[in-house]
Amino acid sequence: MSDQNQYLRASTSQNLASAALSYSFAPLQNCQILEVNIHFSASISETVTLTWVSRDGTNYSTVVQVSSLSSQTDFAFRPTGHLILMDGDSLKVECTHAGNTGVAYMTIIAEPYGHQKAGSVTSPGV
Repeated sequence: MSDQNQYLRASTSQNLASAALSYSFAPLQNCQILEVNIHFSASISETVTLTWVSRDGTNYSTVVQVSSLSSQTDFAFRPTGHLILMDGDSLKVECTHAGNTGVAYMTIIAEPYGHQKAGSVTSPGV
């Protein structure tokens, strides 16, 4: 089987009128986060928090981004360095719902990390 590069993609949505967005991206293989995009159906003023959740426990987990949005319809996070998830780690994406308005549409794009056979990424578990 030849090697090829395949991306992992996870999407979800949350009506912020009823609850906050809270999503954990937990792929079943090592990967590098390329981007986290959230589009909102209305201008919102909320806080978006991204947390690297370590497989070694909460003492090792790290908040990697906090953004306070003010009358915005889009949020984009693209790491300037590596943001690597290993098997058992996850990336938690949260958005408050203090304004109780709009729908958040979130997409995460990741790339398998390291040399992997093409067949190993056909079922990423996301």
